[in-house]
Amino acid sequence: MGILTSFPGKYLCGTMAVLFNLAKLLFLPLYYLPRGTRPHPEWSIPQCIMNNFMNAFIYHTAVVEAVQPLDLTPGSIGDRFAAVQPVPDAISTRIPSSDPSVVPQATGGIWFPSPAPKGGVNTASGARPIILHFHPGGYVMGDVRMDGAFAARLLTEKIGSHAFWPLYRLASNANGQFPAALQDALAAYRYLLHDLSIPASQIVLSGDSAGAHIVICMLRYLSERGEAVGLATPRGALLFSPAINWIEAARNPRSVSGSRNYGTDYMDPTPYLNTLEDPFRSPCPVWVYCGGCEVFSDDATEFVRGMKSVPGNDVTYQVERLANHDIFFAGNLLGRKAEAERLVDDAGKWVAGLFSEQ
Repeated sequence: MGILTSFPGKYLCGTMAVLFNLAKLLFLPLYYLPRGTRPHPEWSIPQCIMNNFMNAFIYHTAVVEAVQPLDLTPGSIGDRFAAVQPVPDAISTRIPSSDPSVVPQATGGIWFPSPAPKGGVNTASGARPIILHFHPGGYVMGDVRMDGAFAARLLTEKIGSHAFWPLYRLASNANGQFPAALQDALAAYRYLLHDLSIPASQIVLSGDSAGAHIVICMLRYLSERGEAVGLATPRGALLFSPAINWIEAARNPRSVSGSRNYGTDYMDPTPYLNTLEDPFRSPCPVWVYCGGCEVFSDDATEFVRGMKSVPGNDVTYQVERLANHDIFFAGNLLGRKAEAERLVDDAGKWVAGLFSEQ
């Protein structure tokens, strides 16, 4: 543990970072006034400034190795919080893992805007589906109590009737490395299926950034082992700005910093598994979105190409040309609220199409 990652170093570093970035507000508008100094010449000055601040936040959070404890108490959320029991051994032992010390644990999740009723909703009569959504944060951060309101509103206003956001274990915490997040994701899905008796046909999986990677892992697991362990196939899956090539990013940070879009995104190199080299048969239709200015855009395009090459797969791909990473989750902060609402409108139409066929 270094000076910047221990007390009081990380707090001093954090304070200095806040003051420094506030000071930047004095000259960034002038710096970005010429279009030639902007990350992308078609971006507005506010969009450039917020991209800069998001990059600074990601960078300094990584430098001090910030740890975000998992809060599994209802607190002010009340009955919108739900406890989730760990998956049984029959499920967890079938998850590929090189670390047997990572065992299933009880977690929880938060409902938006309110808990779904037992038995689910009647999608056959036009009710919108239940969304099981996984938050972003590079597997090391993310607190939907504090920062998920914008994306949760988009999901429940435009796509689903209710959305459940699991509080999966983070790799920055003890016993949180892979496959902890996948164990918790399957536990959350099992909670909907078995504890609430919601039919799988009423459920759409969803995730953004690292959360979208969790959904990809779930789809592979359900395709290979779902039937054997009693986990039925969901109606569909939504992948917003999926972060895919984790192995290469951990092995070689320059795979991120060397991206052709590194200058037009706020993401910095971060850590996991690579699905690019091993496309699989998806058990349900998949909708994928990526911003054209994301460092992950080439990976997302390659992932879609590979998945489409597998016979039987139904994959839809949408790109927002000028968007940086994960405007679905942070479009209100990045000056891209209108684009975020438009892409979720499109996702909602795609989901509605799945249910119009029943």
